[in-house]
Amino acid sequence: ENDKWVEPEHAAFFPNDKSNNFVWISEKSGFNNLYYYDFNGNLIRQLTDHSFVIKDIITYKNNQIYYNTTGESPLDTKVFSVDLKGKSKMITRIGGTHSVSFSTDGKYIHDRFSSHDVPGNDLILASSGKMLKSLLVSPNLLENHQIGTAEIGTISAQDGTTLHTRLIKPSNFDSRKKYPVLVYVYGGPHAQLVTNTWLDGASLWMYWMAEQGYLVYTVDNRGSANRGFAFESQIHRQCGTVEMEDQISGVEYLKSLPYVDGDRLAVHGWSYGGFMTTSLMLRNAGVYQVGVAGGPVTDWKYYEAMYGERYMDRPDQNEKGYEKASLMTHAGNLKGDLLLIHGTIDDVVVMQHNFALVQKFVDLGIQMDFFPYPMHKHNVRGKDRIHLMRKILDYVIEKNK
Repeated sequence: ENDKWVEPEHAAFFPNDKSNNFVWISEKSGFNNLYYYDFNGNLIRQLTDHSFVIKDIITYKNNQIYYNTTGESPLDTKVFSVDLKGKSKMITRIGGTHSVSFSTDGKYIHDRFSSHDVPGNDLILASSGKMLKSLLVSPNLLENHQIGTAEIGTISAQDGTTLHTRLIKPSNFDSRKKYPVLVYVYGGPHAQLVTNTWLDGASLWMYWMAEQGYLVYTVDNRGSANRGFAFESQIHRQCGTVEMEDQISGVEYLKSLPYVDGDRLAVHGWSYGGFMTTSLMLRNAGVYQVGVAGGPVTDWKYYEAMYGERYMDRPDQNEKGYEKASLMTHAGNLKGDLLLIHGTIDDVVVMQHNFALVQKFVDLGIQMDFFPYPMHKHNVRGKDRIHLMRKILDYVIEKNK
């Protein structure tokens, strides 16, 4: 129970097929931890007491539960183990993002990892975590390409919370010049955009955009993943509020940089990021000159109950919160150029969302742009994705002059 929400995302894990005792992942302490119960629901033992997030249980081998966790850095994914008496151990010690698999007998671990500085390493570890053999050191396949650089940093939210950021610069970056910026945003629960992986969680189109003379910037705001319940649950009953505060803190940081053209800011995101993009264009009108929103939630009362009512409560319980978060409430504020995109058979954020907002703009006599992708679901996949990315990036370049 919690006065905000509970969202069990993991099945009960039964480590021993001869016993009905099970392990339950709960964030009742503020962070996901492991708890050992009997089948009647009586707590036998709390197995872990981390002040960082456990992501998932991997397996049970050698009388040990192996699990993924951020460890001390929320940008990492590491592997720990714990026995059923609560003795835990770090298995992967190198900073970065690790993905592991086990030999059938549990003696060996195949560890594939990358980080900001490492394109990829494949290692064989003992079950204790001791490194036995290096299988493969991946080359930097981009080494002979003209490509920019990414800087990982932090800013402070208005409440003092540390937020992680990524800034991509072009290969010919000149600090004496003024650069426009494209901000890429998601901002919602269960997603993290800045990670300690090769390319830091960025897509290659971001580096292409940088080569067109842009800076590409991302902030993982409050409400996003892998920072614990207190960080994520600040969106309760007010989706889009603290998230936008943090995005605007990011804009303030950008404008403090001597090489940023603060009058040429664009923003783009999809799904929750589409909701954030449109919210930023409407509720912070004039901050961004261009926005491109894909598959946006435009009114939470149109969204499915499991997700929407988890974070916003029911519409009859939170009328003011729903009204404030609705993009219809703020449509009259639009300044700059806005492109809305939607797949015509989107079964996650149904087209009613975008149609309702487009109709609101029509009613208000406000011009904007809308583009459908026929027979695509919640995102545009396959060969048409090339068309989508050119549509987005060309629109930003054309409009943000």
